[in-house]
Amino acid sequence: MKRIALFTLAWAIVAISVLTAVSHGQGTTAASKAVTPKPKAPGPVTMTECEGVNNCATWTFLGTQGNGQWPSGDIANLTVDTSDTSSVVIHRADSTGASAGLTATYTGTRHGGNVGGEFTSSWPGHWDKKEGNWYATIVQPLTPPPVIQECDVNHTCGTWTWNNGHYDGVWVGVNATLTVVSFTPQSVVIKRADLPPRVGFNYTFTGTISAQGDTILDGIWTGDPGSRQAGVSGTFTASWGAALQNAAQAPQPPPVVVVRPTVCYPWFFGMVCE
Repeated sequence: MKRIALFTLAWAIVAISVLTAVSHGQGTTAASKAVTPKPKAPGPVTMTECEGVNNCATWTFLGTQGNGQWPSGDIANLTVDTSDTSSVVIHRADSTGASAGLTATYTGTRHGGNVGGEFTSSWPGHWDKKEGNWYATIVQPLTPPPVIQECDVNHTCGTWTWNNGHYDGVWVGVNATLTVVSFTPQSVVIKRADLPPRVGFNYTFTGTISAQGDTILDGIWTGDPGSRQAGVSGTFTASWGAALQNAAQAPQPPPVVVVRPTVCYPWFFGMVCE
């Protein structure tokens, strides 16, 4: 009987030790997961890209995908093949405009806020291989203002309020979430998604920022493909800061100032500082 009792006691001690070890192991795993930081999503990168003297375009990237727009109306899809802190390879495929069908590969090296190198292009029916040089200036993004007032051509106005990385838009009877894709002097691109009960109404707002830095010029909104107003478009105006105060609107809260090192530049996977 004593042997049985000792045997039972020994197994009980082993079982308690195993359970304790498992419990501590699970606690450690949970703690490690809790402190593991989430990777930060890349921000938009905008470049003014030129080939020659009067052939410049605006290239806008979000991660490895982007688009190029020329004053002539030509539009290209852009894909970043490889990149590190100092070099990049970009593939271009024109989809809209007179140059549709043109493809090109750009290789470049970054020097501060500039990038440039060589390209090779082909265009069926025009040429098989053309080589040349290209250069681009990286456009520093602006800090979106805390409050924007947007009005359409019928003077129906809404208020956009910055909230945790996006805008909350409020019109009479309509609420929406607005996501900033690009906010630079040369290219403003903002995506709007209406909230219930208007689910399915999605739009893209585009324009440029005035020299004064407090209004959007040439504002155009367009219903996104597949949305309930696909293809419908119109014009809009937007103002903030001094432009609102000068128009005797309600005083705006002080602007949010984000201090960035003067030697930092946006790049495809984040900011690169030198």
